[in-house]
Amino acid sequence: MFVPGEYRNRKSQQGLTLVELMVVLAVMGVLVSAALPSMSQGLADRRVAMVARDVVSLFRRARYMSLAYGRAHQVVYANDSGAGLTNDAWAFETRRGTGGACSLTTYENGTFALDDLDCGSNWRCVDFLYANTYDTANDANNLIRVDGWDNTSFCYEAGSNNQVFIDTALYSNWQTPASRAGFGFVVYREISGDPVGVARKVLIPMGTGTPRVLQ
Repeated sequence: MFVPGEYRNRKSQQGLTLVELMVVLAVMGVLVSAALPSMSQGLADRRVAMVARDVVSLFRRARYMSLAYGRAHQVVYANDSGAGLTNDAWAFETRRGTGGACSLTTYENGTFALDDLDCGSNWRCVDFLYANTYDTANDANNLIRVDGWDNTSFCYEAGSNNQVFIDTALYSNWQTPASRAGFGFVVYREISGDPVGVARKVLIPMGTGTPRVLQ
């Protein structure tokens, strides 16, 4: 017995035809393809921001450890264009001194080699940050860089929040304006030698200032 509207209801329950399904999949493929570049760029920018925050955290930990352990802590920065690093584009290592002052005797004349990135085998090395943690599949053409002025060392004295450069000013009168001004790093992504995407600036102020990301 034919019931009015039965044919129409059966037809509406049949779902999509094969042609309609293929059209939907094709549209979805176009939308995903259009979104992938922006998603990839967004993830890369997040990695840059993460490195900038980790650099700030490294310096803050060095300050806290100098206060907690009563010993000076030195943060050593090196990059591949300055020290000839063989494995990383840049590196940070934090070394604990034998005394509370930022002096030559505390750090054995301040001579450290980062070429081998041997924090694990050096009992004075208490913290580190290496480039290969953030590189994409160890691709030398796709890097996160942290660029500062050549190779630089910093030191937090025990019992204070003062931070100074390890240079000639440190061994004479490091409280001069020149040695207490501040230091900056630029964090950015590099593909085949060219900077791309968003860059972040990190400020490491001297004296009692707090390390922070500027943008």
